[in-house]
Amino acid sequence: MKTFTDIHSHVAWDIDDGIPTKQDALTVLEMAAQDNITTIASTPHMIPGTTDLDVIAARQEELKALARRQGIMIRTGAELFMNRASIRAIASGFVRPYEDTHYQLCEYDVRRDLHDIDFYQDPLYELEMKDLVPVIAHVERYFRDGLDEDIVQEWRDAGYVIQVNRTSLLGLHGKMAEKNAWKLVDQGLADVVATDTHRTEGSRITQLSDVYDEIARRNGEEVADLLLVENPARILRDKPVVDVPATRRKKRFLFF
Repeated sequence: MKTFTDIHSHVAWDIDDGIPTKQDALTVLEMAAQDNITTIASTPHMIPGTTDLDVIAARQEELKALARRQGIMIRTGAELFMNRASIRAIASGFVRPYEDTHYQLCEYDVRRDLHDIDFYQDPLYELEMKDLVPVIAHVERYFRDGLDEDIVQEWRDAGYVIQVNRTSLLGLHGKMAEKNAWKLVDQGLADVVATDTHRTEGSRITQLSDVYDEIARRNGEEVADLLLVENPARILRDKPVVDVPATRRKKRFLFF
């Protein structure tokens, strides 16, 4: 069985909209162990003006101790919310990259189409000025009318990392997110797949073996290994990700 690394999880309890209690966190860790997820990055939501980084840090230390008993390594981090306030906040040092790395997980408002966010590039540039590499969470959820491949390619060309949610690939975030997520994987535009764990039951749980099997079936084991084994581990080792090969390229139409 494959050994997985999960770089996006709200397992630290009672600090955001993720896992609510310590007992639930323990359940998540037990589920992770059963699924052979051996490393989890704790990435609570981090919102400029509302989030206390000291509170996050203290809870994550508690989580580390709890996880050691399950044989799971916790790496700290946070999911930075990209709004107008985040531009100045990043400049002032309001960041929390993955522990001992230059990678910063970040997200936009999934309730809005990215095309309606006129400042969306500015926080990314600010992260670059801090010598940080953006890991853009659940990219498939930002495009309500279909994936804008030009934007995604621009991000990749800049060296940003594209993260896709397990739940989107399994059709648990709606048809458009599913379509966008598979297009990212099929065309080699995705770098890593993660759980975005929020609950112990339902869709947003700690599990990766199911989506690994689906990607391996559809795109091959090499692609599944890069997205769920190799690249997540490389990020937490502060190494460059490996390009994922395209397996289902866009159809080209010839006109005569």
